[in-house]
Amino acid sequence: MRIKHLLGIILLLLLQATPLVAQQLRTFRVTDFHRDVLDLTARNEHFRKTDDSGSLYAIIKVKSDLPDDDLQSYRFDFGMMNSFVEPHLEDGEIWVYVQKNARTATIRREGFTSVNKYDLKTTIEAGSTYVMQLSVSAPQLYLQMVMFRIQPATAKAVVMVKPERNGAFEEMFGIVDETGSVAKNLEYGSYTYRVTAENHYPSEGRFTLNNQDETHIEEVTLRSNSGTVNLKVESDADIYVDGEKKGKRSWMGALKAGQHRVECRQANHKTSVQAITIKENETRTFTLTPPTPITGTLSITSRPLGADITIDGKSYGQTPRNIKNLLIGQHALKLSKANYKSASKTIEIREKQTTEEELTLSKGSDAPQPTTVVVKNNQQKGTRPTKNTGYQKPTCFYGQLGMHVGNMMAPMLTFGTYFNNINIEASFLYGYGITSDEYIYWYDSTGKSYQTIYSPSWAVSGKVGYGLTFGERLRLTPQVGGMLVNVFDSNYNASTNAVTCNIGARLDFAILPFLGVYVAPEFMFPLSKGDVYQTLSDSSDAIKGWSNGIALRAGISFSF
Repeated sequence: MRIKHLLGIILLLLLQATPLVAQQLRTFRVTDFHRDVLDLTARNEHFRKTDDSGSLYAIIKVKSDLPDDDLQSYRFDFGMMNSFVEPHLEDGEIWVYVQKNARTATIRREGFTSVNKYDLKTTIEAGSTYVMQLSVSAPQLYLQMVMFRIQPATAKAVVMVKPERNGAFEEMFGIVDETGSVAKNLEYGSYTYRVTAENHYPSEGRFTLNNQDETHIEEVTLRSNSGTVNLKVESDADIYVDGEKKGKRSWMGALKAGQHRVECRQANHKTSVQAITIKENETRTFTLTPPTPITGTLSITSRPLGADITIDGKSYGQTPRNIKNLLIGQHALKLSKANYKSASKTIEIREKQTTEEELTLSKGSDAPQPTTVVVKNNQQKGTRPTKNTGYQKPTCFYGQLGMHVGNMMAPMLTFGTYFNNINIEASFLYGYGITSDEYIYWYDSTGKSYQTIYSPSWAVSGKVGYGLTFGERLRLTPQVGGMLVNVFDSNYNASTNAVTCNIGARLDFAILPFLGVYVAPEFMFPLSKGDVYQTLSDSSDAIKGWSNGIALRAGISFSF
């Protein structure tokens, strides 16, 4: 009785498991897809079809390895490309007409797992015929790890592999890393490979995979087809090799073995061209021919004669004079003579031509005249130049390190400038962890209370003003501006903001021409608040004060 009872339980379990097994989806896969270059069906006048643009459809002849397979139950989707199916069951296949440019295919069948976006490994061409083989069996897939080790490792090689089966395409295996290695899994079978790298000969080979417990290692040594050159030219010229710019004045690098065209180019010079020959694995240094200057002549006279000639800051004697071999283009000419005001002009020198110039110098002097000061009854009359002490400059840049105290505590970094005493500055304040935290108790919809901790995390401000100097070392700058204050909730990583208006003044005292101290009292009041910030400031005087009230900034200042 016990045995019968046990058999009954097993039978019941089997009957319950049967529907579950039946519900599992069957699978199919694409085992082969390739173009049949000898099949011209898609161009045959009896079978050809065109789309709305007049372009020929391609034909994919779909076959199955399962006898009596219902091929018409398959549904094909080529993305944006139109397609339709015609049965040719007498040939044991269906024809899928598809527009050109398709690259992937999604194949569906009721009761089967779909093949989504199958990579066709090609771009469908108009009027071409292809073959697709489907298999409803799911053969066990065996994979083996393959690793390529390429020497030299610095070659940055690219590895391509191709399965040895009909219709297979060459595909990229990978690009080697800094050690010259690359690895991935491949299915069992035989493969050919091709390794390419710049300035090296390609390397080809073959391997077979049949042991998934081992890593197949392919050692490949590439042979260089290049040499190393060091190109130098004794001029300020750009060096071009085969039309590509390589460097200025000098360049060192690898070039493929053979002959190359090298040019040295420089503005207002005739380009020099020469051919160099490189052999494999050799290192050579070439001293290149500099570009030839393109020149003209300047004939210069003056009234009166005997003026000193300066061209582009270089002295060329005195007038009258013919100055040869001047580089073509524009030059700055200046004539000067004692007791006369100098005369300047921009001149244009042309190739193999003489440019004639005559400049007239007027009597006088280029030196500035001293300012006369008349003193009468211990009072000054007239003008006196302002003495520049170098302490408080009307135009300068400055940086400041300081503290913001009062409504909140924060270290502060400031950058600013004075331009003719007009002042612009920007500051960044970091208050997180310095200003005392404020504890806020909230209640949720159920009435349960919870606590959050808020503190001012950072603030940025900008101000404009005008500097008023008192004596040599003191400057007062009334300022107005604004500040963005960010308040941070450390428990929930949330933040809220307020925008304030700041009115105040900064007082600077210069200790050295580049170093000083400053204090800057200010009054701030809010212009706008975030919703959360408004709620917080209504509940907490401390949080309200972070954007409202009197504050003081103080620190050291560096000017330059």
